[in-house]
Amino acid sequence: MAVEVHAPRWLAAVPGAELVAGLDEVGARAAEGHRVTALIDLVPATVPRLRALATEAVGEGARKVRVRPRGVDRVGLVHAAVELQRVADDDAVEVQFDVTSAALLRANPGAFVRADPLVVKADGTVVPICAGLERYALGRLGSMDDLVRAWDPGPVRELCEAALTSALADTGPLVPWYEHLIRTAAGTRTGC
Repeated sequence: MAVEVHAPRWLAAVPGAELVAGLDEVGARAAEGHRVTALIDLVPATVPRLRALATEAVGEGARKVRVRPRGVDRVGLVHAAVELQRVADDDAVEVQFDVTSAALLRANPGAFVRADPLVVKADGTVVPICAGLERYALGRLGSMDDLVRAWDPGPVRELCEAALTSALADTGPLVPWYEHLIRTAAGTRTGC
């Protein structure tokens, strides 16, 4: 199961985890010798600057760039996808764009009803899939193996199924999947 951590202190507790840092932290974390994924929040105001932000992250030492859209319209998502492909090609860096195609959602909905990756937030809270799903937290990090063993991923899969219904109703060519998950979780009244 893939795990991403948002503070380097958790890397020892979760060997093989991916370190994710904001643009303002990338240089320091890379200088410490970590393989860093730069997390860029894509909001309407940052769409025109996305390529520059991603290039800056690579310049600071990011070995991967992850872009998380929040409230960006369909045109902005398509523009961002084009710019990120250019960044991947020009800078030879791995890019993760937290969107999917509507066609893929329809063709393989089962691939979206899952409870991974796990995310270790800076405070040690472990949540499934992405920050914003704290209601579905496994707990606080002590032993990752103990947390995973005691955890019931069923409610997260139910959340994914509900979000999938919402995402399939989205008529654009690209769908911000994690954003659908977070909005659906915020609207859900029951917890784990």
